[in-house]
Amino acid sequence: MKTRAAFILFLTVIITIAAGSAFGAYGGGSGTAADPYKIATKTHLLALAATTGDYGKCFILTADVNMTAQVFSVAIIAADGSLAFTGTFDGNGHKIVNFTINTNNYDHGLFGTITGGSVKNLGIENCSVIGYYAGCLVGFNSSGTISNCYSTGSVSCGSSSASAGNLVGENWGTISDCYSTGSVSGAASSYYIGGLVGRNEGTVSTCYATGSVAGGAEMGGLVGSNGGNITNCYSASAVSGSQYLGGLVGINYSTISNCYSTGAVSGSYDLGGLVGSQSGASTVNSFWNTQTSGQTTSAGGTGKTTAQMKTLSTFASAGWDFVGIWGIEENQTYPYLPALPGDLNHDKKVDFKDFAIFASHWLQQN
Repeated sequence: MKTRAAFILFLTVIITIAAGSAFGAYGGGSGTAADPYKIATKTHLLALAATTGDYGKCFILTADVNMTAQVFSVAIIAADGSLAFTGTFDGNGHKIVNFTINTNNYDHGLFGTITGGSVKNLGIENCSVIGYYAGCLVGFNSSGTISNCYSTGSVSCGSSSASAGNLVGENWGTISDCYSTGSVSGAASSYYIGGLVGRNEGTVSTCYATGSVAGGAEMGGLVGSNGGNITNCYSASAVSGSQYLGGLVGINYSTISNCYSTGAVSGSYDLGGLVGSQSGASTVNSFWNTQTSGQTTSAGGTGKTTAQMKTLSTFASAGWDFVGIWGIEENQTYPYLPALPGDLNHDKKVDFKDFAIFASHWLQQN
Protein backbone atom coordinates (compact mmCIF):
# COMPACT_ATOMS: atom_id res chain seq x y z
CA MET A 1 0.00 0.00 0.00
CA LYS A 2 2.81 2.36 0.95
CA THR A 3 4.59 1.45 -2.27
CA ARG A 4 1.51 2.24 -4.32
CA ALA A 5 0.98 5.56 -2.50
CA ALA A 6 4.61 6.50 -3.05
CA PHE A 7 4.33 5.65 -6.76
CA ILE A 8 1.19 7.78 -7.13
CA LEU A 9 2.91 10.68 -5.34
CA PHE A 10 5.98 10.30 -7.57
CA LEU A 11 3.80 10.21 -10.71
CA THR A 12 1.90 13.29 -9.52
CA VAL A 13 5.17 15.18 -9.03
CA ILE A 14 6.41 14.20 -12.51
CA ILE A 15 3.13 15.29 -14.13
CA THR A 16 3.18 18.55 -12.19
CA ILE A 17 6.77 19.29 -13.24
CA ALA A 18 6.00 18.42 -16.84
CA ALA A 19 2.91 20.62 -16.82
CA GLY A 20 4.83 23.40 -15.13
CA SER A 21 7.58 23.28 -17.75
CA ALA A 22 5.00 23.51 -20.55
CA PHE A 23 2.77 26.17 -19.06
CA GLY A 24 5.72 28.04 -17.57
CA ALA A 25 7.53 28.57 -20.86
CA TYR A 26 6.15 32.10 -20.95
CA GLY A 27 5.39 34.68 -18.29
CA GLY A 28 1.73 33.72 -18.01
CA GLY A 29 -1.39 33.68 -20.15
CA SER A 30 -3.10 30.93 -22.14
CA GLY A 31 -2.41 32.06 -25.71
CA THR A 32 -5.90 33.31 -26.53
CA ALA A 33 -6.89 36.78 -27.72
CA ALA A 34 -8.46 37.47 -24.32
CA ASP A 35 -5.50 36.03 -22.38
CA PRO A 36 -2.36 36.13 -24.56
CA TYR A 37 0.89 34.46 -23.57
CA LYS A 38 3.11 37.02 -21.81
CA ILE A 39 6.66 37.66 -23.05
CA ALA A 40 8.85 39.54 -20.57
CA THR A 41 12.36 38.10 -21.00
CA LYS A 42 14.78 36.74 -23.59
CA THR A 43 14.02 33.25 -22.27
CA HIS A 44 10.33 33.70 -22.97
CA LEU A 45 11.02 34.98 -26.50
CA LEU A 46 13.34 32.08 -27.28
CA ALA A 47 10.68 29.68 -25.95
CA LEU A 48 8.25 31.12 -28.51
CA ALA A 49 10.90 30.75 -31.22
CA ALA A 50 11.37 27.06 -30.38
CA THR A 51 7.69 26.18 -29.91
CA THR A 52 6.40 26.04 -33.47
CA GLY A 53 3.08 24.64 -32.27
CA ASP A 54 2.36 28.04 -30.70
CA TYR A 55 2.88 30.05 -33.91
CA GLY A 56 -0.88 30.44 -34.28
CA LYS A 57 -1.40 31.72 -30.72
CA CYS A 58 -1.58 35.24 -29.27
CA PHE A 59 1.33 36.92 -27.47
CA ILE A 60 1.91 40.22 -25.68
CA LEU A 61 5.19 41.83 -24.67
CA THR A 62 5.08 43.03 -21.07
CA ALA A 63 8.63 44.47 -20.89
CA ASP A 64 11.50 45.48 -23.15
CA VAL A 65 13.60 42.45 -24.15
CA ASN A 66 17.37 42.77 -24.50
CA MET A 67 18.95 40.15 -26.76
CA THR A 68 22.56 41.30 -26.18
CA ALA A 69 25.22 38.77 -27.16
CA GLN A 70 22.67 36.68 -29.05
CA VAL A 71 23.73 35.95 -32.65
CA PHE A 72 21.45 33.92 -34.90
CA SER A 73 22.06 32.21 -38.23
CA VAL A 74 18.33 32.20 -39.12
CA ALA A 75 15.27 34.29 -38.29
CA ILE A 76 14.46 34.19 -34.59
CA ILE A 77 10.77 33.25 -35.00
CA ALA A 78 9.32 31.29 -37.95
CA ALA A 79 12.62 30.78 -39.72
CA ASP A 80 11.14 28.00 -41.90
CA GLY A 81 8.75 29.44 -44.49
CA SER A 82 6.59 26.31 -44.23
CA LEU A 83 6.05 27.12 -40.55
CA ALA A 84 5.04 30.77 -40.77
CA PHE A 85 3.82 32.80 -37.81
CA THR A 86 0.02 33.01 -38.11
CA GLY A 87 -0.88 34.34 -34.67
CA THR A 88 -0.83 37.79 -33.06
CA PHE A 89 2.20 39.45 -31.48
CA ASP A 90 1.40 42.68 -29.61
CA GLY A 91 4.50 44.61 -28.59
CA ASN A 92 2.33 46.64 -26.22
CA GLY A 93 4.58 49.68 -26.71
CA HIS A 94 7.74 47.79 -25.76
CA LYS A 95 10.83 46.98 -27.82
CA ILE A 96 13.23 44.15 -28.61
CA VAL A 97 16.85 45.29 -28.81
CA ASN A 98 20.39 44.19 -29.63
CA PHE A 99 20.12 41.06 -31.74
CA THR A 100 22.17 39.99 -34.76
CA ILE A 101 21.21 37.68 -37.63
CA ASN A 102 24.17 36.83 -39.82
CA THR A 103 23.46 34.57 -42.78
CA ASN A 104 23.08 34.56 -46.53
CA ASN A 105 19.75 32.75 -46.76
CA TYR A 106 16.12 33.80 -47.20
CA ASP A 107 13.53 35.38 -44.91
CA HIS A 108 15.37 36.90 -41.99
CA GLY A 109 14.31 39.23 -39.22
CA LEU A 110 12.74 38.88 -35.80
CA PHE A 111 10.07 36.99 -37.78
CA GLY A 112 11.09 35.04 -40.87
CA THR A 113 7.64 34.67 -42.44
CA ILE A 114 4.19 35.93 -41.42
CA THR A 115 1.11 34.46 -43.09
CA GLY A 116 -2.26 35.83 -42.07
CA GLY A 117 -0.93 36.83 -38.65
CA SER A 118 -0.32 40.27 -37.15
CA VAL A 119 2.49 42.14 -35.43
CA LYS A 120 1.70 45.48 -33.81
CA ASN A 121 2.89 48.12 -31.35
CA LEU A 122 6.48 46.90 -31.41
CA GLY A 123 9.88 48.57 -31.67
CA ILE A 124 13.10 46.96 -32.92
CA GLU A 125 16.26 48.82 -31.91
CA ASN A 126 19.97 48.35 -32.57
CA CYS A 127 19.59 45.13 -34.52
CA SER A 128 21.85 43.92 -37.32
CA VAL A 129 20.45 41.67 -40.04
CA ILE A 130 22.50 40.26 -42.91
CA GLY A 131 20.78 38.23 -45.62
CA TYR A 132 18.12 38.63 -48.28
CA TYR A 133 14.36 38.86 -48.03
CA ALA A 134 15.56 40.55 -44.88
CA GLY A 135 14.26 43.18 -42.46
CA CYS A 136 14.77 43.97 -38.80
CA LEU A 137 11.16 43.05 -38.03
CA VAL A 138 10.02 40.65 -40.79
CA GLY A 139 11.78 38.98 -43.69
CA PHE A 140 8.68 38.05 -45.71
CA ASN A 141 5.19 39.29 -44.90
CA SER A 142 3.11 36.91 -46.98
CA SER A 143 -0.39 38.05 -46.04
CA GLY A 144 -0.06 39.44 -42.55
CA THR A 145 -0.77 42.81 -40.96
CA ILE A 146 2.00 44.95 -39.49
CA SER A 147 0.96 48.13 -37.68
CA ASN A 148 2.44 50.76 -35.37
CA CYS A 149 5.95 49.28 -35.46
CA TYR A 150 9.40 50.79 -35.97
CA SER A 151 13.01 49.76 -36.53
CA THR A 152 16.32 51.55 -35.99
CA GLY A 153 18.92 48.91 -36.80
CA SER A 154 20.87 48.03 -39.94
CA VAL A 155 20.13 45.58 -42.74
CA SER A 156 22.57 44.50 -45.44
CA CYS A 157 22.64 41.95 -48.23
CA GLY A 158 25.39 40.51 -50.40
CA SER A 159 25.87 40.19 -54.14
CA SER A 160 22.86 39.39 -56.33
CA SER A 161 20.65 39.57 -53.23
CA ALA A 162 17.16 41.00 -53.27
CA SER A 163 14.36 42.38 -51.13
CA ALA A 164 15.97 44.10 -48.16
CA GLY A 165 14.23 46.77 -46.10
CA ASN A 166 14.96 48.14 -42.67
CA LEU A 167 11.56 47.06 -41.35
CA VAL A 168 10.39 44.39 -43.84
CA GLY A 169 12.21 42.61 -46.64
CA GLU A 170 9.24 41.79 -48.87
CA ASN A 171 5.59 42.67 -48.28
CA TRP A 172 2.50 41.06 -49.81
CA GLY A 173 0.29 42.00 -46.87
CA THR A 174 -0.52 45.28 -45.11
CA ILE A 175 1.84 47.68 -43.37
CA SER A 176 0.49 50.83 -41.68
CA ASP A 177 1.60 53.47 -39.19
CA CYS A 178 5.21 52.26 -39.18
CA TYR A 179 8.62 53.88 -39.61
CA SER A 180 12.32 53.12 -39.85
CA THR A 181 15.37 55.26 -39.18
CA GLY A 182 18.10 52.69 -39.78
CA SER A 183 20.33 51.97 -42.77
CA VAL A 184 19.94 49.45 -45.59
CA SER A 185 22.82 48.47 -47.85
CA GLY A 186 23.71 45.98 -50.54
CA ALA A 187 26.39 45.06 -53.05
CA ALA A 188 26.52 46.64 -56.50
CA SER A 189 24.55 43.69 -57.93
CA SER A 190 21.83 43.80 -55.26
CA TYR A 191 18.29 45.04 -56.01
CA TYR A 192 14.88 45.69 -54.42
CA ILE A 193 16.23 47.70 -51.50
CA GLY A 194 14.20 50.26 -49.56
CA GLY A 195 14.45 52.30 -46.39
CA LEU A 196 11.27 50.67 -45.03
CA VAL A 197 10.45 47.79 -47.41
CA GLY A 198 12.58 46.17 -50.10
CA ARG A 199 9.75 45.02 -52.36
CA ASN A 200 6.06 45.84 -51.92
CA GLU A 201 3.28 43.86 -53.57
CA GLY A 202 0.73 44.70 -50.88
CA THR A 203 -0.28 47.92 -49.15
CA VAL A 204 1.92 50.45 -47.35
CA SER A 205 0.17 53.44 -45.75
CA THR A 206 0.96 56.23 -43.27
CA CYS A 207 4.59 55.16 -43.00
CA TYR A 208 7.96 56.87 -43.35
CA ALA A 209 11.70 56.23 -43.50
CA THR A 210 14.67 58.47 -42.72
CA GLY A 211 17.73 56.20 -42.87
CA SER A 212 20.28 55.76 -45.68
CA VAL A 213 19.86 53.37 -48.62
CA ALA A 214 22.87 52.26 -50.66
CA GLY A 215 23.69 49.44 -53.05
CA GLY A 216 22.74 48.45 -56.58
CA ALA A 217 19.51 48.93 -58.54
CA GLU A 218 15.77 49.39 -57.98
CA MET A 219 16.21 51.18 -54.69
CA GLY A 220 14.05 53.79 -53.00
CA GLY A 221 14.08 55.82 -49.83
CA LEU A 222 10.87 54.09 -48.70
CA VAL A 223 10.40 51.11 -51.07
CA GLY A 224 12.74 49.63 -53.66
CA SER A 225 10.19 48.09 -56.03
CA ASN A 226 6.46 48.77 -55.79
CA GLY A 227 3.84 46.52 -57.35
CA GLY A 228 1.19 47.33 -54.76
CA ASN A 229 -0.22 50.52 -53.27
CA ILE A 230 1.64 53.20 -51.33
CA THR A 231 -0.39 56.03 -49.85
CA ASN A 232 0.18 58.84 -47.35
CA CYS A 233 3.87 58.08 -46.86
CA TYR A 234 7.14 59.98 -47.02
CA SER A 235 10.87 59.45 -47.09
CA ALA A 236 13.80 61.58 -46.03
CA SER A 237 16.30 58.80 -46.82
CA ALA A 238 19.38 59.43 -48.96
CA VAL A 239 19.62 56.92 -51.82
CA SER A 240 22.79 56.02 -53.72
CA GLY A 241 23.45 53.21 -56.19
CA SER A 242 23.48 52.50 -59.90
CA GLN A 243 20.08 52.68 -61.65
CA TYR A 244 16.31 52.87 -61.06
CA LEU A 245 16.71 54.98 -57.95
CA GLY A 246 14.11 57.26 -56.40
CA GLY A 247 13.73 59.36 -53.27
CA LEU A 248 10.57 57.40 -52.43
CA VAL A 249 10.46 54.40 -54.81
CA GLY A 250 13.08 53.00 -57.16
CA ILE A 251 10.74 51.44 -59.71
CA ASN A 252 6.94 51.69 -59.66
CA TYR A 253 4.56 49.24 -61.35
CA SER A 254 1.38 50.24 -59.51
CA THR A 255 0.01 53.18 -57.51
CA ILE A 256 1.57 55.88 -55.37
CA SER A 257 -0.63 58.62 -53.92
CA ASN A 258 -0.29 61.48 -51.44
CA CYS A 259 3.39 60.91 -50.78
CA TYR A 260 6.60 62.95 -50.81
CA SER A 261 10.37 62.65 -50.49
CA THR A 262 13.21 64.98 -49.57
CA GLY A 263 16.34 62.80 -49.58
CA ALA A 264 19.31 63.08 -51.94
CA VAL A 265 19.39 60.66 -54.88
CA SER A 266 22.62 59.78 -56.67
CA GLY A 267 23.55 57.14 -59.24
CA SER A 268 24.14 56.47 -62.94
CA TYR A 269 20.78 56.61 -64.74
CA ASP A 270 17.00 56.29 -64.35
CA LEU A 271 17.13 58.55 -61.33
CA GLY A 272 14.15 60.43 -59.95
CA GLY A 273 13.55 62.85 -57.14
CA LEU A 274 10.49 60.79 -56.16
CA VAL A 275 10.40 57.77 -58.52
CA GLY A 276 13.32 56.40 -60.54
CA SER A 277 11.33 54.53 -63.19
CA GLN A 278 7.65 53.85 -63.79
CA SER A 279 5.89 51.34 -66.03
CA GLY A 280 2.12 50.96 -66.42
CA ALA A 281 1.69 52.78 -63.13
CA SER A 282 0.45 56.04 -61.65
CA THR A 283 1.83 58.53 -59.16
CA VAL A 284 -0.75 61.10 -58.09
CA ASN A 285 -0.80 64.06 -55.71
CA SER A 286 2.81 63.43 -54.76
CA PHE A 287 5.89 65.65 -54.55
CA TRP A 288 9.65 65.75 -54.11
CA ASN A 289 12.12 68.44 -53.07
CA THR A 290 14.14 69.50 -56.11
CA GLN A 291 16.76 71.24 -53.95
CA THR A 292 17.57 68.60 -51.33
CA SER A 293 17.22 65.64 -53.72
CA GLY A 294 19.63 67.01 -56.30
CA GLN A 295 17.14 65.86 -58.95
CA THR A 296 15.06 68.11 -61.19
CA THR A 297 13.16 65.24 -62.83
CA SER A 298 11.22 62.17 -61.73
CA ALA A 299 9.24 59.39 -63.41
CA GLY A 300 6.29 60.45 -61.25
CA GLY A 301 5.29 63.29 -58.96
CA THR A 302 5.78 67.05 -58.97
CA GLY A 303 8.98 68.82 -58.00
CA LYS A 304 8.87 71.68 -55.49
CA THR A 305 11.38 73.90 -53.70
CA THR A 306 12.09 73.60 -49.99
CA ALA A 307 9.92 76.63 -49.26
CA GLN A 308 7.03 75.16 -51.25
CA MET A 309 7.43 71.80 -49.49
CA LYS A 310 6.92 73.56 -46.16
CA THR A 311 3.78 75.35 -47.30
CA LEU A 312 0.37 73.92 -46.43
CA SER A 313 -1.28 75.01 -49.69
CA THR A 314 1.12 72.88 -51.76
CA PHE A 315 -0.43 69.74 -50.33
CA ALA A 316 -3.91 70.92 -49.36
CA SER A 317 -4.58 71.95 -52.96
CA ALA A 318 -3.78 68.35 -53.95
CA GLY A 319 -6.42 67.06 -51.56
CA TRP A 320 -4.22 65.93 -48.68
CA ASP A 321 -6.04 65.37 -45.37
CA PHE A 322 -4.61 67.66 -42.68
CA VAL A 323 -7.37 66.83 -40.20
CA GLY A 324 -7.17 63.08 -39.79
CA ILE A 325 -3.84 62.09 -41.37
CA TRP A 326 -1.19 64.78 -41.84
CA GLY A 327 0.14 67.69 -39.82
CA ILE A 328 2.37 70.63 -40.81
CA GLU A 329 3.80 73.74 -39.19
CA GLU A 330 3.55 76.42 -41.83
CA ASN A 331 6.93 77.56 -43.20
CA GLN A 332 8.74 75.45 -40.57
CA THR A 333 8.27 71.74 -41.24
CA TYR A 334 7.53 69.31 -44.02
CA PRO A 335 4.24 67.46 -43.61
CA TYR A 336 4.46 64.91 -40.82
CA LEU A 337 2.29 62.03 -39.79
CA PRO A 338 0.32 62.26 -36.49
CA ALA A 339 2.51 62.04 -33.44
CA LEU A 340 1.99 61.33 -29.77
CA PRO A 341 0.99 64.26 -27.54
CA GLY A 342 4.25 65.94 -26.57
CA ASP A 343 6.16 64.42 -29.50
CA LEU A 344 7.60 67.75 -30.64
CA ASN A 345 10.19 66.35 -33.06
CA HIS A 346 7.69 63.90 -34.60
CA ASP A 347 9.76 60.75 -34.05
CA LYS A 348 6.86 58.86 -32.44
CA LYS A 349 8.55 58.97 -29.05
CA VAL A 350 8.17 61.34 -26.12
CA ASP A 351 11.57 61.74 -24.50
CA PHE A 352 14.17 64.30 -23.37
CA LYS A 353 14.68 65.46 -26.98
CA ASP A 354 11.09 66.73 -26.92
CA PHE A 355 11.65 68.34 -23.52
CA ALA A 356 14.72 70.13 -24.92
CA ILE A 357 12.65 71.55 -27.77
CA PHE A 358 9.97 72.64 -25.31
CA ALA A 359 12.54 74.25 -23.02
CA SER A 360 14.27 76.08 -25.87
CA HIS A 361 10.99 77.79 -26.81
CA TRP A 362 9.82 78.47 -23.27
CA LEU A 363 10.86 82.13 -23.19
CA GLN A 364 10.24 82.90 -26.86
CA GLN A 365 7.77 85.64 -27.64
CA ASN A 366 5.18 85.37 -30.41
